[in-house]
Amino acid sequence: MVKFKFADIGEGLTEGKVGAINIKVGDKVKDGDEMFSVETDKVNAEIYSPCDGVITKINMKVGDVIYVGDVVVEIDDGKGDAPVASATPAPSVAEPVEEEKAAGVVGAVPISNAVLPSRGLPTTNNAAVNNEHILATPIVRKMAADMKVDLSKIKGTGPNGRIMKADLLAGPTSAPIASGPSIGGAPITIPNIQVSGNVKREPMSSIRKAIAKQMTLAKTVIAETTLIKNVNVTKLIEIRTQLKGQAEKQGVKLTYMPFFMKACAIALKEFPILNSSYDQQSEEIIYKEYYNIGMATDTANGLMVPVVKGVDQLNVLQIGAVINDLATRTRDRKLKADEMRDGTFTISNFGSAGVEIATPVINFPEVAILGVGTIEKKPVVNANNEIEISSILPLSLTIDHRLIDGADGGRFLQRVSALLESPALLLL
Repeated sequence: MVKFKFADIGEGLTEGKVGAINIKVGDKVKDGDEMFSVETDKVNAEIYSPCDGVITKINMKVGDVIYVGDVVVEIDDGKGDAPVASATPAPSVAEPVEEEKAAGVVGAVPISNAVLPSRGLPTTNNAAVNNEHILATPIVRKMAADMKVDLSKIKGTGPNGRIMKADLLAGPTSAPIASGPSIGGAPITIPNIQVSGNVKREPMSSIRKAIAKQMTLAKTVIAETTLIKNVNVTKLIEIRTQLKGQAEKQGVKLTYMPFFMKACAIALKEFPILNSSYDQQSEEIIYKEYYNIGMATDTANGLMVPVVKGVDQLNVLQIGAVINDLATRTRDRKLKADEMRDGTFTISNFGSAGVEIATPVINFPEVAILGVGTIEKKPVVNANNEIEISSILPLSLTIDHRLIDGADGGRFLQRVSALLESPALLLL
């Protein structure tokens, strides 16, 4: 018997609304058959059966809000009863704890079927170890280990007291005021908000909660710095104008973003440290040999970051076609969850909002993000010491200073700038 749990579908979203149910009790299903769909503020996801079997119980109905870790469907796979999760302590911390593989949107996502021991902060004395077992989602356990937070001090608000990401980021509840994540023993305290006069309160949307969590995580964990450079994109404007007609014949609306992405993909291959992640648990650098670039996209529901995958394998027009498709479906809330995953680098085009320069926040666990400002005509001195009017684009590169030295970040930014100033190189 398989007790199928609703798995983490990514982007920090811990709940979803059941959109459609394609099964009923007694139905025979095969591994990979679509069982139901879930709607969130960011994506609509189809959820598939993890095995062959017969549906014996459905613990939801259309319109219900379900949470990560909820048992939503039970399937008789002919292998007998599955163990039921329990909040009672295991006999010994040293005993191995097995995790079942609960099918997520893409592949299998580990979901604990038993209560796991907390990963507390190391102690410097001989006091007895707290063997209390903690109910938490896998992503919370990973975050807690990364941030060195003792989960036994966190109060869970999820089903059966399960600790959710929001609980972790809110911090310990034993103190009179909320405490944030503890990094290196230095807690971040959040005082109560005092107001005077009339106010209006409204609950945060799921997407705004997810954004808040991701921004808090990034600003808490990453030691960032931002490098800024002005780029002469006069030739880029000319070549884009020349290609627009050809692009339109292929049904592509050609913006500047494909050129930015192509330039970044070339530079990332030459400076692989900017296409990496820092594994704090093992203290290793993970160099990624694929080039998936996210584009921060403004929508009516909030910031979203669809990912163009394999940018290094695509030409400028192909990148443009993918961007057009992703941007349209992002605004229409028709993105699939895996189209917002596995990014290795991000570009934020705040210039489209009329902002000249800004310092973008890194999209954790990435280690760098490129900000693109507004193109403006300015007087410059050319190679012949003559003043001429050129189109200038400000770029700002935020880097994780734990991994990337300022000099390396500067060389990467210089390479991207050179490619944009000589855009014919992007078409080779």
